[in-house]
Amino acid sequence: MESSPEAAAENSAGMRPVYPGFMFKEFLVALGCLLVLAWLALLVQAPLDVPADPAFTPNPAKAPWYFLGIQELLVYFDAWLAGVGIPLVIVVALIAVPFLDNDPEGAGRYAFHGRRAAIVPFTAGILLWVLLTVMAAWFRGPNWDWYWPWESWGMAKASRPGLGSLSLPWGLVLISGYFLGGFLLARSILQRRYKNWGGLRTTVYIFLGLSMLAVAIKIMLRLVFNLHYILSTPWFRI
Repeated sequence: MESSPEAAAENSAGMRPVYPGFMFKEFLVALGCLLVLAWLALLVQAPLDVPADPAFTPNPAKAPWYFLGIQELLVYFDAWLAGVGIPLVIVVALIAVPFLDNDPEGAGRYAFHGRRAAIVPFTAGILLWVLLTVMAAWFRGPNWDWYWPWESWGMAKASRPGLGSLSLPWGLVLISGYFLGGFLLARSILQRRYKNWGGLRTTVYIFLGLSMLAVAIKIMLRLVFNLHYILSTPWFRI
């Protein structure tokens, strides 16, 4: 009895062909997602505000939901960094990370343990952007102050004491130490696990990962310690 080419490939390499089995499952998942979205569209009303009035500016004035993440970043960074630099780094990192991970162990297998280096930072970047959108949509009230869900927007928020901004020398030392120490630590870990990456691939991966992590750290420092800027110069502030 002759076996089919698909069965021969599965038996010889221990893998299953992508078509038709896996693609059919992906198609069913896509249909399920569309059904859930259609159900939510029918059940949940769109959060539309009143018609625009040039004589009245609402407080807070919020951007559409797909720009709320960028609007929230404006609290923590300069406008050009929050509006252009950081979103560009995050998008480039999300695109590049799966291609930087060329570990042959993950080839042909759809499992977390074979693609940790790609799945972890990619998922973290997506969750960071979702978190920024949620923070701006549900926790920012009048004057863009932080309001918990149980707090009334009619209650004025007092200015919160904090650390202000670090001096230029301390900011340079802190940022340089973060990237240098993080690079050395991450390289020692990656070189033991991914020996075939090479120097350039490892350097780009670490830089993108440290940059995304730095954004999250800066947000936490502002929310917890009210640290406005780590590095403040006449040209930019971080």
